[in-house]
Amino acid sequence: MSGLLCATRRELARGATVQFLVPGATYGHAYWEFGTVGDRSYDYASTVAAAGFPAFAIDEIGTGQSSHPLSTELTFSTTAYVNHQVIQALLHDGVGGTRFSRVIEVGHSYGSYLTWEEAGTYHDVAGVIITGLTHYPIANPESVLASAFYPAIDDPKFASSGLDPGYFTTVPGDRASLFYGAADSDPAVVAADEASKDVVSVTGLSQGLQAQTTGISGDITVPVLIIMGGADAIACGPITPTQNIDCASPTAVATAETPLYTGAPSVHACSVPGSGHSIALALNHNLADRDVITWSRTYIGRCGHTAGGHRAWRLPRNCD
Repeated sequence: MSGLLCATRRELARGATVQFLVPGATYGHAYWEFGTVGDRSYDYASTVAAAGFPAFAIDEIGTGQSSHPLSTELTFSTTAYVNHQVIQALLHDGVGGTRFSRVIEVGHSYGSYLTWEEAGTYHDVAGVIITGLTHYPIANPESVLASAFYPAIDDPKFASSGLDPGYFTTVPGDRASLFYGAADSDPAVVAADEASKDVVSVTGLSQGLQAQTTGISGDITVPVLIIMGGADAIACGPITPTQNIDCASPTAVATAETPLYTGAPSVHACSVPGSGHSIALALNHNLADRDVITWSRTYIGRCGHTAGGHRAWRLPRNCD
């Protein structure tokens, strides 16, 4: 597995709290450190590292610079187990030679499904941050997969990759409508996202979609933060007038989601106004960065600082 550790020299000290960043389907570690487009930086990992939380962003097995075994080997539970092994490496000098004391697991979209599975099964993290995912059921998930994704070998970008047909990617031109809010996105970012898109094992993704109904999130026993884009059409709907989470309202998200995290000592939700599914790439992604930093200081703590620290941190106004 390939990954990139982002930290200041001071944070590479024994006892620091590290964020473990798990990207969504067809994304790799670059989702968390997309770089600068125009005059705006899209670099979540550097932002949280500068605030005292080193960050390790991965390419899941089957994506980016990590190995690409047969797609059918990348089951949902297997991928979550590999992430568990990475977390153990973070806690025991296996990444960058630093023994971190606590891990905050941060997922995006399919990476949030994997975070549910890993944290709920192995209980080895101090906090969980879920982005781009609610328990709102996607109607006919197989139909969604069929319409939005197709075999990567049929895509010009991956035609000569040698990947087997079980690796899928998004249909060309679809990322704008799938992952972005029209009023909160830069067309140059959307174009760069389209050009750098990755692949996903359809075996693991199909299995992951079932995690909404397994109850695994109820087995998470650490504080939880949920961050949603206010215009997320994938995780929020609407599909029918009676089955919809208003992700523009952090209170609505918290009210709907908290009962499904029965083992968590606390659950908070934040909403990024206008953002679509890929929150880290929205124009106002800095709101989510601020939410994460404040919550992490308040509920988990940094190296040498207990949760809350010497001052009373309060979650931003876009949170509940």
